[in-house]
Amino acid sequence: MKAAALTDHFLVSEWLADAEACRRARSIVRFGLIGPAFGVAYSVFYCAIGHWWGALIIMLCSVCFIATPFLMRRTRSLELGGNLLPGVLCAGFTALCFVEGGLQGHAIAWLVGVPLWALLLARRRAAMRWLLISLLAAGVVILAAATGRDLPRLYDPRWETVISAMGYIGLIIFMFIVGMLFESLREQARARTEEALAQLKVSNDQLTSLNAEKNEFLGIAAHDLKNPLSTIIMAGELLKMRDSTPQMEMITDTIIDAGKRMRDLIGNLLDVNAIEEGRFLTKLERCDLAKLTGKGVEQNLPNAKRKEIALEFEPGGEFSIRADAGAATQILDNLISNAVKYSPQRTTVRIRAYIERGHACVAVKDEGPGISVADRKKMFGKFARLSARPTGGESSNGLGLSIVKRLAEAMSGTVECESVPGQGATFIVRLPVWSEPHASV
Repeated sequence: MKAAALTDHFLVSEWLADAEACRRARSIVRFGLIGPAFGVAYSVFYCAIGHWWGALIIMLCSVCFIATPFLMRRTRSLELGGNLLPGVLCAGFTALCFVEGGLQGHAIAWLVGVPLWALLLARRRAAMRWLLISLLAAGVVILAAATGRDLPRLYDPRWETVISAMGYIGLIIFMFIVGMLFESLREQARARTEEALAQLKVSNDQLTSLNAEKNEFLGIAAHDLKNPLSTIIMAGELLKMRDSTPQMEMITDTIIDAGKRMRDLIGNLLDVNAIEEGRFLTKLERCDLAKLTGKGVEQNLPNAKRKEIALEFEPGGEFSIRADAGAATQILDNLISNAVKYSPQRTTVRIRAYIERGHACVAVKDEGPGISVADRKKMFGKFARLSARPTGGESSNGLGLSIVKRLAEAMSGTVECESVPGQGATFIVRLPVWSEPHASV
């Protein structure tokens, strides 16, 4: 715990908030603290045998190692820390090659680890740079040996075997410690990941339970509201049938209209609830598309006449679809009512049925304001609020198109929108054409 606290002392908040940045920062700090421990041991050994140049180089490298975590924290730069340590190692081992006989010494072997350490401490691109730099440093030493320019040994020759042995043993131990260091960090990261996944599972279970409770409550509340609303609408219609003043008639119309709006909203909520809970089951059968579409047109004639909107229907011939009659009717009614709802007065809504690549299609085209690109991205979402507004004060709860999309997909169909802002919108629903192999469904 004390080691972890010491390591985290050098980390800043933005690194702790990012898993990869935190790993790199901790690796740099621990690398910067482990390196000087080796440096002190080698410096003492070199001083003991009178290898003063070697001791000086290692002490300078150790000071740079210790300073790296402080510089990284001060500058708040992981790139500085991740590149400074490999740079110190590369410079230090190259310098040792020039005072320990070049290829005849052990220092050149340590250059092998520089690209690896850069890969662990910095990014891949930085590791590639340090690979090239290490190759260049080794190449200089190799070139000196190849041209017969032997590099000097600035220590007593009788210590040559001991120095080489200590160098290679130190390399083995250092590589093992570095491996253990990064394995420890990997295990810590895995433990944190498993802990986060466990917490996420608990949260997901809680959310699933809450969502089920919400859906159950919504279904009960919506269902229980339907009967009182039907009573209110019926009472309003009965009042309207009696002789009454214009003012009274206006009030009853308002009551009836508000009741129907609430009833439609509750119906939509119940539909969404049933679909989300998997309770909506389609009964696929042979349906006459022209008949279903004609029914949708007929249902919307009163609203269209009120706004002086013409509904033009082109049946496109006789063909059947494989669909749930109720769901298909609901889709068509919703698309036609939306077209009427968002169309200006004295315009035309065109409904056309046709066959296209094995699917029966119904296109509903209006002359409204059109739908922007931003709105098209979210229009089929639940409770989506679009920038276009109904032109006759009609209500919009943002559920209709979401239900249309889900119902169409439940019958292996699709729905899409084509629109140019200012030039109206065309909604196209595609449903499978009936074919005899499915007759038993």
